[in-house]
Amino acid sequence: MKLEKITIRDFKRFANLEISNIPSTAKLVLLTGPNGSGKTSLFEAFNYWMKISARQDWNYDPDYYLRPIDSLALTPERAKRTRNLAQETWDKITPNFHGLNEEIKHDQEACRKAFYIRSAYRHSPDFTIDGLQKLDDILNDSSRASKLVLSESRVQDNYQRLVGMSLESLYDNEQRDRTAGQITDELIGEVKKAMLKVFDGLVLEGPGNPLEGGTFRFTKGDSSNFHYKNLSGGEKAAFDLLLDFIVKRKKFDDTIFCVDEPELHMHTKLQATLLEAMFDLIPDNCQLWLSTHSIGMARKAAELNSANPGQVAFIDFHEQNFDQPVRLEPIKPGRQFWQQMFHTALDDLAELVVPEYVVFCEGRKVNQTGKKPSFDAAVYQKIFSPWHPQIEFIPLGGTNEVQLDGKAFDYLLTKLAPGIKTWKVLDQDDRNSVEIDQLKDEETYVLSRRDIESFLWDDEVLLKLCEIHNSPEAFSEIQLEKQSQIQSLPGRGKPADDIKAISDSLYNKCKRVLNLHGCGNTAEAFSIEKLAPLIQPGMAVYEELAEAVLAPLRIQDK
Repeated sequence: MKLEKITIRDFKRFANLEISNIPSTAKLVLLTGPNGSGKTSLFEAFNYWMKISARQDWNYDPDYYLRPIDSLALTPERAKRTRNLAQETWDKITPNFHGLNEEIKHDQEACRKAFYIRSAYRHSPDFTIDGLQKLDDILNDSSRASKLVLSESRVQDNYQRLVGMSLESLYDNEQRDRTAGQITDELIGEVKKAMLKVFDGLVLEGPGNPLEGGTFRFTKGDSSNFHYKNLSGGEKAAFDLLLDFIVKRKKFDDTIFCVDEPELHMHTKLQATLLEAMFDLIPDNCQLWLSTHSIGMARKAAELNSANPGQVAFIDFHEQNFDQPVRLEPIKPGRQFWQQMFHTALDDLAELVVPEYVVFCEGRKVNQTGKKPSFDAAVYQKIFSPWHPQIEFIPLGGTNEVQLDGKAFDYLLTKLAPGIKTWKVLDQDDRNSVEIDQLKDEETYVLSRRDIESFLWDDEVLLKLCEIHNSPEAFSEIQLEKQSQIQSLPGRGKPADDIKAISDSLYNKCKRVLNLHGCGNTAEAFSIEKLAPLIQPGMAVYEELAEAVLAPLRIQDK
């Protein structure tokens, strides 16, 4: 089950919200935004839809579910008809799922596993059991929080289910040759492996004796077989989520899993490793939705997106006025997104954050007079910041300025921010291979083509432009124009590969053939906003450009 679109009207924060165009390839959907921005309200809409669709629970709290403006306008007579209010609210929440052409809200059995939701108030500080009890159908999700403002505790329930599965396997005739220890090791093996991935050295030993002092037991360093209650808050929080996910996904196997603020009680590095572990565990036909304002979570999601193009979607709730109709779609995190994330997480300290890497490039210097800011830096930022937000591109002027001033800036930055790494990127222009190799020794990397325009107006990019505007047949006409313009270059006294010289003609051709409006007044503006975002990992043109622009990172990864 994967969500394609949802519309929500007159519910909590939302007057009229639509989130759409979530790709079917998305395994992870990350909701970002500050506290109070509406992320939990979205999950509560999922929860309310499940409340009625899957469980026929018509209890209704108008002060909680209705938008405050609607709640204040509620007459005493209408407030008494809670069944009608519950129905009205239910009808105003409409999820659409990939692969399903009809609504499933009246198919109770199908809805039981549509969503599985964890609130932000997950609390299981201690538990010990002295006997087993019969548990209800796992799809009833009886340990859930009926509202996401309420606390929930699921570790004990999952302990009982894990032990129950061990006993069931022990008395299975087809597994009579296996010992109880072997069966238990198999069942806790996934949880043990996931915990070791998040906490190096913390080993889940097993469930102990479920009939007397039963609890999860752990080993760390010289401390062996210690009680669950002795885990730290962060360890308990991560263990709770991983255990619950692994136990429940066996039955919730066509499901959208939602976790509100999974980063609670965890430091930044731990948040990232937890997200990676959960991402690896999600089945291909399921989706994982997380709400967060954590930099660690967002950075790891960007890394996962870079390694798995199309499998991560970002939906940003920053600076949205939900008292008005709002239409949201997945975004590609750019510079502004990361600035907002740092401000949300660090407030005034965000201004003190420096990038990990600085790339000096050609183009008009920051604050230099003139009508155009740096074209090269803007293009590089558009192309690479969604996948490498830790890199800042700084223009230093022409080739000589980049080489000379770059050394001075490099020295200054490494003194002000020890650990920061810098390098320089130049257009190829007419440089020969000897010059290029000499520059490489000075940590200056040269593009494999004359200039950045040669990449922006590449055939692969132009074809993608036509496809996203539903006009793939227009590509051949644009390509013919490009070939004609290239053939005219020598007669105009231009190098035969000077794509920059023909970019205005190509820009006008694209506008005319694709019937584009509001796409930028110049070829440069068009290139920055319309062409650069199309160059993404997995494309040959991206890989060729990255070989120079990201050269030190590529060398580092080898």
